Amino acid sequence: KRCSDLSLVIHSSTAHVDTAKPVGSHDRCPGSSVDILKLGGSAVDSAIAALLCTSVIHPQSMGVGGGSIFTIRDASGKVQIINARETVPKNFNPELLKKCTQSFQSLPGTEWIGVPGEVRAYEEVHRQYGKLPWASLFQPTIKMAREGIPLSPVLARFLYITHIYNCSDYRKLFTDKNGKLLKEGDTLRFEKLADTLEVIAEKGADAFYTGEIARSLISDIKDAGGILSLEDLNSFEVSVTSAWKVPLGDFDIFILNTMRGYNLSSESLRGKQKTLTFHRYVETCKFANGLKKFLRDPRFGSEREPLKMTQEGFAMKMRALISSSQTYGPQHYNVTPYLDSWGTTHLSVLAEDGSAVSVTSTINHIHSLNISMRFAGYSIVQNNSSAA
Repeated sequence: KRCSDLSLVIHSSTAHVDTAKPVGSHDRCPGSSVDILKLGGSAVDSAIAALLCTSVIHPQSMGVGGGSIFTIRDASGKVQIINARETVPKNFNPELLKKCTQSFQSLPGTEWIGVPGEVRAYEEVHRQYGKLPWASLFQPTIKMAREGIPLSPVLARFLYITHIYNCSDYRKLFTDKNGKLLKEGDTLRFEKLADTLEVIAEKGADAFYTGEIARSLISDIKDAGGILSLEDLNSFEVSVTSAWKVPLGDFDIFILNTMRGYNLSSESLRGKQKTLTFHRYVETCKFANGLKKFLRDPRFGSEREPLKMTQEGFAMKMRALISSSQTYGPQHYNVTPYLDSWGTTHLSVLAEDGSAVSVTSTINHIHSLNISMRFAGYSIVQNNSSAA
């Protein structure tokens, strides 16, 4: 059981190079993505570079201490899901779940750290789809972290959250030489994180999971009362699966097949029909939102419910509940109130060859385990996914 649901905080911008289009969480990061594409990099290369960039600009939302899920379409049209979300440590105490609350509460203890999968995700997607050398994807972010960047409006706002503001170890990363908290536009540097990324760039993902970073990280986590172990890091594996798809005329879709029943054509995206098509799409997404509570980790749960959602009979019921002229309240879509939740980032890249990447990355609650920033001098924000 998870204590809360994850919500997206997305601040999107778009950059273009010919027909390649990265969309990410900060103006500077799509710029890095475009540079990678111009150098002959793949959509995956571009996505990795953008995620690394985002981990510096928005460390409150994602980073190498978290996890991610990639949806990747190659140039031939094949789609794969690479799941590297955090897993529960072997020695996790289930009694801790009794601390779960009915409203948002960031649980900052080291016992909530899940096994981070982010770096293994980069390794796997780069192995399958990368074109440029691994280390080259890290260099723009390493340079940026050392030279400094203007503190973003989003991060500046979140720095004043009470439990962050009162955490001296974490606060030090965001203070000036006089100990004052940085403000929007002030220069923010992450020199120790740059060191971490340099090690990973030079020695690969194993440096994080079995090498020097892993040993120092686990040592400090244990000293702080955490349960994450070297065995947890060593045994982490990325899950690679094919995406379920629904034929839609000349296209395949990878959402509910509800839209197929509307007999979409090129005319569906013109004039008044365009408005109606998007209305129906949004309504379908609302129903999908209401259904996500029935989804489980396929390694531990039945696929019966998810499979039912792909059947035509199920889609017909959904269409019968969609009005072409009005919307409804949350109960109509079976959407129950969510616990307050914060954080994560999402980006998408569309490359000139038709390949595409859509990836969501998170450390779970915003700023997550702020105390972890002192670990081993590596400046790694750890997730608290076991608390979510």
